[in-house]
Amino acid sequence: MRADESVEDCVERRLRDFRLHDRVVDVVSSFEMVFTESQSQVPGTVARFERFPSIPVADRELSPDFSVLFQDGTGLVGEIARFALRDESVDDLCDQILKYDALTGLPSQDGITDVEFVDVLLFVPLDLGPASAIRILEERLLRADHPYKPGRHPCIIQYGFDEGRYLFQRIQHASNGLPEDANRPDGIGRWFRENGDIRARPDRFAHIKAARAFVNDGIDDLYLTVHLWAKTFATMAGEQSNERPIAMTIDPEEIARNLREAHGRVRVDDVRRALSLLERAKLAEPNGAGGWTVGWEELRGEDLAATLAKRICYPPRTGGPLNRVRRRVASAKPADTGQEERPRLF
Repeated sequence: MRADESVEDCVERRLRDFRLHDRVVDVVSSFEMVFTESQSQVPGTVARFERFPSIPVADRELSPDFSVLFQDGTGLVGEIARFALRDESVDDLCDQILKYDALTGLPSQDGITDVEFVDVLLFVPLDLGPASAIRILEERLLRADHPYKPGRHPCIIQYGFDEGRYLFQRIQHASNGLPEDANRPDGIGRWFRENGDIRARPDRFAHIKAARAFVNDGIDDLYLTVHLWAKTFATMAGEQSNERPIAMTIDPEEIARNLREAHGRVRVDDVRRALSLLERAKLAEPNGAGGWTVGWEELRGEDLAATLAKRICYPPRTGGPLNRVRRRVASAKPADTGQEERPRLF
């Protein structure tokens, strides 16, 4: 908790960051479903959907939120942005779009494959949609004296969650881009042109999100903490003992490696930060030599993110499950009488 904030503000900040990150994961998972599993002809046009693109350009690597390489040698990248409306923030975003617009290759099975052109999908939350059109299109792209001049206009898509589904709407502006489907039998350019939006229920992509829980963006600390507690540590506890709480020894490097192999990009520092949050919540503690001990048990409450956020911002004064494990172990030891125990004959 920051020194200048209340417990309530701390909880709200943690949950706000968690939900923003969770929405990004949902957006990427939605479009992975659209491009790979939707009930349309689109999946048949895709050579590769890449959830963790890293594209070398000059002396740097570009990492959009996802990329799509089509069978016809064209491509698309998606960028999810939540930016401030001050000039510096908008200019930074426009510079990023220009870099994507200039891409000549995208990830494929064989590394980086040349593409004829790349369309850019820019996703913005509903509350930023109209403002983004004004700031990006009218105040920059359409101004003759402004340097922001991409070869292909980006397609700005506003998104939100309503009535149990995600809604992705292409902003209706004359200068807003539209992905080119070329000679493909189907494509999202056609979907936006004919329908104006794309809709995705969470149940359609839940299995994708479960299998690949992370995205190219840096992982929010609480988001990873929830994942560790609900899935990684829960599985480990079930494999070791039915007794609760259970004390488990954790190697951050091993956990990070296993998460990368199973779900995507995770760094050991991400895991260490999540463990530090659990330490604040009195659910874990360092045990020396870089290792940690976690006291795992099911936590009460319907919303695990909220439960953890409250414990992190206002730790329980009575200690945590590791103290209960120690008391249980201590009470199970035979009393020390100072005499050697003799075997009983009867």
